[in-house]
Amino acid sequence: MRGGCVTIRSLTRARDFQKVYREGRKLVGKTHVLYLLPAPDDAKAVVASKKVGNAVCRNRAKRLLRELLQAVIFKGPERSARITACVASGTPDAEPSSDTPTGLWCVVVARRAILDCDFHEVTAESLALMTPLCGSLAASPKVRRESDRNA
Repeated sequence: MRGGCVTIRSLTRARDFQKVYREGRKLVGKTHVLYLLPAPDDAKAVVASKKVGNAVCRNRAKRLLRELLQAVIFKGPERSARITACVASGTPDAEPSSDTPTGLWCVVVARRAILDCDFHEVTAESLALMTPLCGSLAASPKVRRESDRNA
């Protein structure tokens, strides 16, 4: 545990990435693509190719995505278990049970549009992507709207 956050293993092997891409649930948004796969343990990876931009842009995108994973998916063990159950069963009202996997492998791929967004917009999009999959899970962080910023 570092700074109050649970440390989650990083996916590093090409075969693990391929398994998540092939067998996982794919959620496509304008700023990122989220791949989720129920697994025996929790693991994450963030990807930003050269299509996103130069090194500075890619690093900013990866920082946003790492923060997104901590704020939305791996916020707590209950939330992670609920998302795993929803992904495993394919229904939004699924609850964790003894026969569902306990972990979640998550790969987030940045898209170029992420550079024009702040953390709140990326988080809001991720929650919107997950709403059909996990139902009312998305009711947590407050997201500032464009009208709130201008006021």
